[in-house]
Amino acid sequence: MTRLIVVVEGQTEEAFVNSVLKPHLDPLGVYTSATIVGKRLAQRRGSGGRGGGHYRHWRRDIVKLLEPASRDCWVTTLFDLYGLPDDFPNYETIRQLPDRAARRGACEAALAEDVDHHRFIPYVQQFEFEALVLAALPALGNLLDDPVQQQGLATLTAEIGAVAPEDVNDGPQTAPSKRLLAHVPGYNKVLHGELATLEAGLPTLRDTCPGFDGWVTGLETLVTEADGDDG
Repeated sequence: MTRLIVVVEGQTEEAFVNSVLKPHLDPLGVYTSATIVGKRLAQRRGSGGRGGGHYRHWRRDIVKLLEPASRDCWVTTLFDLYGLPDDFPNYETIRQLPDRAARRGACEAALAEDVDHHRFIPYVQQFEFEALVLAALPALGNLLDDPVQQQGLATLTAEIGAVAPEDVNDGPQTAPSKRLLAHVPGYNKVLHGELATLEAGLPTLRDTCPGFDGWVTGLETLVTEADGDDG
């Protein structure tokens, strides 16, 4: 049996893994679960179930998950490129890279080098989880009854135009999550993010988000990887 633990930043991503990724990967023999990075520390500090925080806490949690794991257990991440903690490895160098895809690749390379484990698969979503929600805007529209929300969604759809969801930029006011909050009054990240991506379906998300698709494709092969892992 191949196990996969997806380390995520918050409840939205945790719900997405459980409702969208897990039903796809489990039948392939990759039994998937999610854990929120930094959640235990946040709970001890009275911050509830919210994770995130400093990179050093991310690394500690990832390493702890890998240490006792069998050779059939893999750990991956679903982190946002937008808003990386400033203690992330090579942070200053990465943030100055002009090419967006290069920034994401550099983040994943920095994670791989810092954790340094052959069963660790770093993945950073460009620019954030809400890129997947932008890929699911028609499905999001099916969840909204308020005419004001529907009009805002239409404005957002026109504003994005033909730009691919993963290419919608990461400015403080124009990142995908900021656009959703600005245009869709009452948008709830946890509720609407999970339901919209679930209704849109994994094939739609993969068709429009090539970075995400490449990650999922790699996860689908983990049964084969585990069979060939001698140590």
